[in-house]
Amino acid sequence: MKKLIKPFLIVMMAILLIALIAIIYIRSTEQLMDKNSAKTLVSERYKGDISKLTQSKDNRLFYVEIKDKDKKYSLEIDRRKETIKNVTSQSTSKQPTKQQPKTKQKSKKENKNKTIITEKRAKQIVMNEVGGTFVDIKKNDNSKPATYTVTQHVDQDEGAVVSVNSLNGKVNSVSWFNIEQPQTDYNEGYANKEQYYYEDDDDYDDDEVDDD
Repeated sequence: MKKLIKPFLIVMMAILLIALIAIIYIRSTEQLMDKNSAKTLVSERYKGDISKLTQSKDNRLFYVEIKDKDKKYSLEIDRRKETIKNVTSQSTSKQPTKQQPKTKQKSKKENKNKTIITEKRAKQIVMNEVGGTFVDIKKNDNSKPATYTVTQHVDQDEGAVVSVNSLNGKVNSVSWFNIEQPQTDYNEGYANKEQYYYEDDDDYDDDEVDDD
């Protein structure tokens, strides 16, 4: 049995050696694309100039880089099949600056300008407009823009209802009323608005008492 194994191993080694020699021979005689042919192939497919052309360690591939005014390409050429593969591109042109950030900055400025004034500020505006004594303030969010409605007693006989823009603090309107009569509800949306009026005190006796 041992005598049969040894000749078998010799035969197998001989076969492997022959196969290896055949592969080496085929590769040595195989026609692979040269650099000039590779450049021609690339020029037919892509615009621009070849900036780099190198060879792989096993000589099976060409690595090529191409540049034009807008893009940079990187690709591989199979020298045996004479085909291009693994193509990647990268833009080299500068992108125009987008205007959107400016729009956002502008929007931020507009939002700052749209900051709602406080009730305290609205009351001060009304005080400067009509004077008198503060009575009541309501905010009406239903109007666009929202408004403050401030009720003010200007003097003993007259009062005012002042509408103030909550964004810019401007006085929209001034409505006057007689505080001796029930006050009309000037602020729509507040049906139960408190009414301010004065009545004479009938119990107060102005007659002087006669000491006699």
